[in-house]
Order: sequence, then C-alpha cells, then structure tokens
Amino acid sequence: MIAGLRGSLWKININKIYIDVNGVVYELNISFKSYDNLKDKKGSQIYLFVYHSITDRSQKLFGFQEEKERDLFELLKSLQGIGEMTALRVLSFMTPAELIDSVKREDRTKLEKIPKVKGKTSEKILFEVKQNLKKFESFLEDSLPTGTPKDEKENLAIMALVQLGYDERTASKEVKKQIEKSPTSDAADIIRDVLKYS
Repeated sequence: MIAGLRGSLWKININKIYIDVNGVVYELNISFKSYDNLKDKKGSQIYLFVYHSITDRSQKLFGFQEEKERDLFELLKSLQGIGEMTALRVLSFMTPAELIDSVKREDRTKLEKIPKVKGKTSEKILFEVKQNLKKFESFLEDSLPTGTPKDEKENLAIMALVQLGYDERTASKEVKKQIEKSPTSDAADIIRDVLKYS
C-alpha cells in the first residue's frame, strides 16, 4: 500500500496531480483546496499523504497535504453509501465544523451547493454523519482550516465552475461579479448564483 509520495510536481489539473518519483509518475486525485495550494509549484519537490484505493476493477490514489485531511476523507468514504469521489467533493467545499453544523441542524442546503451532491446523496451524508457524529467532532480538536479567505473562496468557486464546463476566463468574470454583489457569500453560494443567473 502507498501511504505517501515525495517527488517533483510534474503536472496538475483541477482534480488531479501527477508526481514524478525517481522517474515513475503517479496520478493522484486531489481536492480543489489542494489544487489551489499547489497550482503554482510545478517542478517543485512536494510531499502528499496518500490513500491507496484498491478494488477488483481498479486502483486509485488520493493525495492530501495534511494527514488529518486524509483521515477525515477515510472516515467520510467509510460511511455506508458514500463513495470516494463524493467524500473528496465534501472536503473541497466544507470544513469539519461546517459539516457537523449542517448535520446538527439537519440542514442539507449547504451540502447541496456542492456540485453533484443533491437529493438522496445529501440526505445519505446527513444521516450517516449523524450516526457517527462523535467521530467527526473529534476532528474539531485539531487545526484543519475553518475559514475561507476571499482569495481562496474566489479560486475555489472558479475551479468548480471550470470543472462544470465553464472556460476559466468566463468563470473568473462571473465569480468576481457575484462577489461584488454579495461579499459575504461562501464559495458554494457563489457557484449556485453563477449557475442560476448566468
């Protein structure tokens, strides 16, 4: 099993990163937040904590900058009916505190602002997290980021829109427009408004 990789950042896309480790290039799935942090480090030496997924059909690697983020990913995807890609999307747009708050209030609105997390999927996440609430609350004792600075919020919204089919220039323009209208909106709100009004 691969638990971590150290090597040169060879290539990076919005949801994938490629690391050259002594001539062997590994492809890893990453969150939007990791993309935002690493997008300007092409050619640099980096280290990622890795979750190595092995099934009968395929193998996938998921990369995380912090060990605690990997642990949270493993906890999320271990819940019944919640897959690896859904867990990664949740990590892209919500902190543990935000997720727990939504679950306690039984409010799936914020979850459903995440691309491809709708209806039964959001209901399933709320139900399963609620059944394991104490495990998730333990993550609040450590220091995963809980805020979203303006530049990070803007970048996250742009990246999500590009993944949904927008070209980067248009996505950037629409996101800036929504931020001007509502400066306190989070990334998920901005995405929703762009999709609604553009």
